[in-house]
Amino acid sequence: MGRITIPRGLFLIVVTMAISVLAACGGSSATATATTVPATETPSAVAPTPTVSTVVPTPTNTDPSPTLAPTDLNRQLDGDSSGEAGPFTIRTGVMIVFVRYEGDGPLTITIRGSDNSAMTSVDSSSGPYQGERVHRIFDGNSEGLVPGEYMVEVEADGPWDVRLFQETGTSGQPATVTLAGKGDGGGSWLRLDDGEYTMTTSHAGAGGFIVELFDTLGLPPYRIVEATGAYQGEDAFTVGGGAPLKNPQTGFYAMGVQSEGDWEVTIARNDAP
Repeated sequence: MGRITIPRGLFLIVVTMAISVLAACGGSSATATATTVPATETPSAVAPTPTVSTVVPTPTNTDPSPTLAPTDLNRQLDGDSSGEAGPFTIRTGVMIVFVRYEGDGPLTITIRGSDNSAMTSVDSSSGPYQGERVHRIFDGNSEGLVPGEYMVEVEADGPWDVRLFQETGTSGQPATVTLAGKGDGGGSWLRLDDGEYTMTTSHAGAGGFIVELFDTLGLPPYRIVEATGAYQGEDAFTVGGGAPLKNPQTGFYAMGVQSEGDWEVTIARNDAP
């Protein structure tokens, strides 16, 4: 096929007619503006991440951490017959063992340490039994307990409950004070200041009767009364002066009573009004 050639004059007429048609139809012509990006600039669709400077302040409080007081022991153990319970941890001071036993046969409660050392807390000939025993805990204690971890071993033929309790004595009843009970008991905190005291006691049981004062440090108790059978008497003791192990010093004491019958104890300061 041959090439078709449009004369120059005819081409100009065609272009002029096309422009006239667009104008007659209301067409508009938009002008586009092209942006030239320099070769040295690279456009980015992602905004740059700002740099954040984190300053960690230097602590100004250089005081040492406070020393926390030892946690008081308060454990409730129970069972239906012979067995063991624990473990529990005891610290220096005084521990009170509260016991309730509903069986008819003998009851024995032994506190056994992780080193296999043992101490009998309650040794009853027959049940039922309800009472309190006071024990001292002290490093190097050869006749009692030392701080550490222990188990409770119980020989019984019926239900029992044992509560182990320790607290730091910071308040107590001042003399004159009267306590009474039946069987093993005591346990109340007393405050004793320097001075001369009289302990008046009565006991209606047939077995042994012992009254002791246990200080908060776990030192050997001060035995004020030791008798057998029915007893009534007055025993004097001094608080303050002398060596700490010879007589009680000013402070707080837990009273411990060992008895198989009814008893009453009154502690009075001789110069009290």
